[in-house]
Amino acid sequence: MFLHIVSFDIPYPANYGGVIVIFNQIKALHKQGVKVILHCFQYGDRIPQTELEHYCHEVHYYKRSRSVFYQISLLPFIMRTRENSNLLKRLRKDNHPILFEGMHTAAYVWHKKLRGRQKIVRMHNVEWQYYENLSRLTPPTEPLEKTYYFVESIKLQRIEPKVVLHTDEILTLSMNDTNYYKEFKANTHYIPAFHPNVTVESQLGRGEYVLFHGKLSVPDNDQAATWLIEEVFSKIDVPFIIAGMEPTGHLRDLVQQYEHIQLIENPDERRMNELITSAHINLLVSFQAAGIKLKLINALFRGRFCVVNNLMVSGTGLAKLCYVRNSAAAIRQTIEALINAPFERSRVEERRTLLETEFSNELNAKKLMEIIKFQNG
Repeated sequence: MFLHIVSFDIPYPANYGGVIVIFNQIKALHKQGVKVILHCFQYGDRIPQTELEHYCHEVHYYKRSRSVFYQISLLPFIMRTRENSNLLKRLRKDNHPILFEGMHTAAYVWHKKLRGRQKIVRMHNVEWQYYENLSRLTPPTEPLEKTYYFVESIKLQRIEPKVVLHTDEILTLSMNDTNYYKEFKANTHYIPAFHPNVTVESQLGRGEYVLFHGKLSVPDNDQAATWLIEEVFSKIDVPFIIAGMEPTGHLRDLVQQYEHIQLIENPDERRMNELITSAHINLLVSFQAAGIKLKLINALFRGRFCVVNNLMVSGTGLAKLCYVRNSAAAIRQTIEALINAPFERSRVEERRTLLETEFSNELNAKKLMEIIKFQNG
């Protein structure tokens, strides 16, 4: 059972949303006997990883050029910069099914040289909506970045029907995205995000602080952290920790104004898991429904109480395991009510009932394998 997977980035180390899904999906498929031929685009500071060879039959790397010249292409920049003739040649060497991870890698789904192949696209978001929201959330002080996101959104919305038309199957990460794509494509399947958890490991009793975490360079997370400091954290005397990759200078300066707020920059996976496990409350707020929300899955598998807003749980089916609060006042009141309450065993059992079935990597790998049309040999 061979499967090509085209990844928009090198999926190890698995330290942010999209690559966490891909890496854990590869591990789950490997465990089921699938021989993955992995194709990765290399850019930024990520480098080839021998760890991937433990789970893949083959691993191939392609340099991604991010020349500004590609901005004038009719194709979205995230797609145009992942066209590569060597990738196309390798895909043509056999007749195995191909799983394209994200709209980013889907520029070849309509290529005439791949006709007759089963082509599956895993939509990590409704990408044009995601980029539209990024444009909205980017401050006016960053006009080039704001314009880039806006133009990319228009290009993604224009090309999306062509991608959907030439794709045999679409996979989604949320029920909201499933409902959206089913309007265009009957062969749309909801398979939740693959993640690094197996069993619920939430600790009983009490923790000492409230935690907000995420990739802090992402505009949504930066804005959420800023809002929480100004509207929630600054108004109640409870220890708060903000943790994540690449915080902005503005966020650093804001945190320094308060003695009871701590910023932990660029924690590795082990440290982040310790922070999630030890927190009394994982507070997760988002200003857009798009996105994988893996941090919510991790917080429910590993942490104690979870306080979230509507947009964080939209389309996930996880609201029943959280305290859903939307106003700053309601969030403050809930934190004050929970901070001295012990986390009890009955809550752990409630989580196990849902998370270890619907969000089981093993069961979801088997669902994915039922969709894939494996070739002989």
